[in-house]
Amino acid sequence: MLCFEFFTLLLINIVQITQKNRIIMDNSDNEGVVHQSFRSPPRRRRSTFFERRDSVIPQTLSENIDPNVCAKTSTENEKHNQDLSSYYSKLLVEKEQWKKEVNNRRNKYHDLRQQYQMAAKASSSSRISYSALTNEDIEFLKAKPNISKLVESQLKLHKSVKETRALYQKANELEDVILSFSEDVVSKVTKHILENSSVEPMEQE
Repeated sequence: MLCFEFFTLLLINIVQITQKNRIIMDNSDNEGVVHQSFRSPPRRRRSTFFERRDSVIPQTLSENIDPNVCAKTSTENEKHNQDLSSYYSKLLVEKEQWKKEVNNRRNKYHDLRQQYQMAAKASSSSRISYSALTNEDIEFLKAKPNISKLVESQLKLHKSVKETRALYQKANELEDVILSFSEDVVSKVTKHILENSSVEPMEQE
């Protein structure tokens, strides 16, 4: 917000200075027309393109702005940008952690579901071959499946997936806001400079 207010103040001052310069130039032209002779040809306006410019920022603007305020504003802007970068980095790290956690829980859920399906298909009259199974699988098949534990694991997995999706959307929205704000500021400044410049832009060959 501070960066946007600074650019807004800069644009307003540039517009005011441009209007004042136009009024001064029109008044000087009118005075020259009154004093010149009717027979003499009209005076050509001297080009100001090659005049020396001390600064890109108008003199009145630089005089009105307190250096301490500028330094404080720039410091606050840098701190704000650093905070945004730090927050964005933390979001990325947290996003990766959530991805790993979701994958781990998905794998656990898949294993539990597969074991439950194998146990559900087995009946008391069917014969089970234990040659291809491990000791843990045999113990699981001999025991009763814990349905409540499976349901709880599935609910936790769904909750983790929803939280991960919300976090990912939040990170994308933050990135889009920063990008659109920067593009809007650059577009406004460029458009204003092109519209109020007294020199036509040169096309590159």
